Amino acid sequence: MLTNMSPLLYWYTFPEVQLGEPSSTQRIQALENNGIQASALHDLMAVYSLAPENLDHAQRTIFILEGVPHQLFAAVSRLRTINPNIGIIVLCTNLDEQFLVQLLHGGVDGYAPIHASDSLILALVNSVWRRQSQLVRGPHFEERVWTLTAKGWVLVSPKGQRIDLTTTERRLLIGLFSQPERRADHFTLLDVLASPGSRADGAGQNRLGVIISRLKKKAENKQVQLPLRSVHRWGYMFSEDVVMDDDVPTIEQLLETSNSA
Repeated sequence: MLTNMSPLLYWYTFPEVQLGEPSSTQRIQALENNGIQASALHDLMAVYSLAPENLDHAQRTIFILEGVPHQLFAAVSRLRTINPNIGIIVLCTNLDEQFLVQLLHGGVDGYAPIHASDSLILALVNSVWRRQSQLVRGPHFEERVWTLTAKGWVLVSPKGQRIDLTTTERRLLIGLFSQPERRADHFTLLDVLASPGSRADGAGQNRLGVIISRLKKKAENKQVQLPLRSVHRWGYMFSEDVVMDDDVPTIEQLLETSNSA
């Protein structure tokens, strides 16, 4: 799965429809209660500024636009021109067939009446996010995401370079990638690398540094800059997103295998 990934949702309501309609604040709270990171925007230019493809997380972004037909069609067309990969959902005062045809040709991903229930809006968001998530393994994301594959024996860079791993390197990376935010202190990593019955000590920390240095050198030989960073006097972190294939063993499975050997 792709670590630390979830949709980022922005909700914009055109001023003309704010009065007398369900509060976007309440609806955003309902989405957040279901695990969606959601924020209200109060300026249409802020919507356009968050859409460019070259911004971080742009391809995780979903916009919900609430308004009348001519406003929505113009906004959808402009957003889709700015970035073809974002998600766009509209809530409209009037969903006649001619307008829906225009919206769909304009690139909208989902639509509903302006009084749609929280459940319907959540279903639309989840539907759009599922489609966006499929792009993670597609061409739009191949240059952005690292992959640990071949049961954990190969690390593939965002540009497709393959780094074959030794047994020790494999254990180290699986252990590191299994930690929150891909950050681990020295002793956690030493426990991953330790043979049964051994204890982490100063010599072990020196060995850890040597393993990481050799791994980074191996990557450099393939013209790959490994985003493996030292956290001063604490541990290490891998500073970019990683996909671990389903056949990669968990760190618990690795340790169990080691202890039973």
